[in-house]
Amino acid sequence: SCLVGSEMCIRDRAMIALFLILCLVVAAYDILFRRVPNSVLVSALFVHIGYLLILGHGIDGINVSQSFIGALVGLVIFIPLYALRAMGAGDVKFIAVLGALLGLKYLAIAWLIGSVLAGLHSIIFYASPAWMAAVPSGLYRAMQDMAESGLVQRVMRARQGRKGIPYAAYLAIGAASTLWMM
Repeated sequence: SCLVGSEMCIRDRAMIALFLILCLVVAAYDILFRRVPNSVLVSALFVHIGYLLILGHGIDGINVSQSFIGALVGLVIFIPLYALRAMGAGDVKFIAVLGALLGLKYLAIAWLIGSVLAGLHSIIFYASPAWMAAVPSGLYRAMQDMAESGLVQRVMRARQGRKGIPYAAYLAIGAASTLWMM
């Protein structure tokens, strides 16, 4: 195990780099397509399990029991929200994976940061019709032109009607933020 004081070995740095890549991929997919690919989440779990088996620890020294508890708490708390249609299945699966990777302590911090960001997004999204009257006409036309662009239209078609706040993206930002607290 290389987690000694402030010294970090290459294996630990690789683990953190893979975690940041996971957060980036999840955030990008969720922002663009409003979905979280199962293949990405399963791959992250397999890599994490490999680290646990080979090194005996995950990110920040997390062990098997901490990993299991984090994943279980994530599922138990968020499955009811999925059942109430308050969040998507991808969000619930991602929070369970984050629980496995970060453990309960950092999962709670990631959830708090992600929820604040998602809350700000929802305030802006739902208040935007009232705010649009205050937008200068030139900026408003530019926003309309962008919304009608080919790229934006392709992204909207790829979403297949999925709408809502990209909660997994905000959780990914919160999760990546926890690395600076470790």
